[in-house]
Amino acid sequence: MINPWSSSDFFDYERLKKEFGIEEMNYNFDNFLFRRHLILGQRSIDYIDYALKNSLKFNVMTGLMPSGEMHLGNKSAIDQVIFFQKLGGRVSIAVADLESYSTRGISLEKARNVAIEKYILNYIAMGLEPCEIYFQSKNSDVQFLAYMLGNRTNMNELRSLYGFTDTHDLLHINSPLIQAADVLHTQMKKYGGPAPTVVPVGFDQDPHIRLMRDLSKRMRIFNIQYDRDLIVSVRGKDDPKEFIDLAYDYLSKTYTNVKKDYEYRVVRCEGVSEGDLVKIDLDLANIESKYNDFTFVPPSATYQKLMKGLKGGKMSSSVPDSLISLNDDPKEAKRKIMSGMTGGRDTEEEQRRLGGEPEKCPIFDLYNYEIEDDKYVKEVYEDCKNGRRMCGFCKREIAEKMAGWLSELSKKREEAREKLSLYIHE
Repeated sequence: MINPWSSSDFFDYERLKKEFGIEEMNYNFDNFLFRRHLILGQRSIDYIDYALKNSLKFNVMTGLMPSGEMHLGNKSAIDQVIFFQKLGGRVSIAVADLESYSTRGISLEKARNVAIEKYILNYIAMGLEPCEIYFQSKNSDVQFLAYMLGNRTNMNELRSLYGFTDTHDLLHINSPLIQAADVLHTQMKKYGGPAPTVVPVGFDQDPHIRLMRDLSKRMRIFNIQYDRDLIVSVRGKDDPKEFIDLAYDYLSKTYTNVKKDYEYRVVRCEGVSEGDLVKIDLDLANIESKYNDFTFVPPSATYQKLMKGLKGGKMSSSVPDSLISLNDDPKEAKRKIMSGMTGGRDTEEEQRRLGGEPEKCPIFDLYNYEIEDDKYVKEVYEDCKNGRRMCGFCKREIAEKMAGWLSELSKKREEAREKLSLYIHE
């Protein structure tokens, strides 16, 4: 079981992928995070790939927990959001002030201040274009949808996913439904209707992704299954005839061997290839949306590898010297980097003879996650591995680069303050 509120250690990513059915990231998006395999897994990313290749609308969704510093360890999610926005994605960002109140006791007023000063201004300074940024406590659509989703799950499922016990208060238990509503509300009719939606997350957030994907399917009338043949089932208690006929008529336009079964509430279709499934599901979602206000395409997800903290472990707000905050003074950031751990050997002679271990090195992670030049980062890796680079040189070099970047970001942050009204609508 993964606890999305208190996971603190690095994961066995391969075991998690196998255990929970997270697929390999085998789509070649033109972004360094994907090229360097810092995005290790995905769910249903073929929906986003299909949308891009066919110029279809798609959503990009993320959230922020307003409880601490935005740091380099959680920056890669917004890097992905900006990347997908440039490809045409419609971005929504939830400020999880209700969740921070229910799980961490942070007041709504404090959450608002932290969200703006520590996160949103940095997002804009990093290049995020105008989009929908909202506070959970102010969004009635999210609250209404969370209420409706509550009718599609039960305590047994939530216990299984999150380990809830009788001692957990109801606010905490309700928070996963709020998160699911954050993502799924972007497909409600007033927001443009059903569409592929990508959510960049860490592996610790997978329980939320699994829940919201299951809930999205339970809200649907049409659900598809594939095992050599396609089966479209019709959910609900009402007479299925109308919807079976709709699915039958749609499939019959492309395929010849289509059969409908009113008793078992299904339409069966032979001759469908796996490559057709995304198109069929999206087409059926658009047909269904005329009758069902809660027609959702199960959200896609990308899973990112954790960035190492400068003191070992993952970069975390609980260890201030382990992280580089985006609001850090450049001199303070340089100090932290210069005192950080490395993957180097004990002596210079051993380093030249044996080479360093960049895959274990927090300093190399700064290159890997923050420098976009693939060729240069590869040279750094190989020079370290072959003993041609010393740790002191790497520390001084990346410290100067990060200090310069933070200084420039600070200037852009003040410019961003004048643009807040383009992002936050209340």
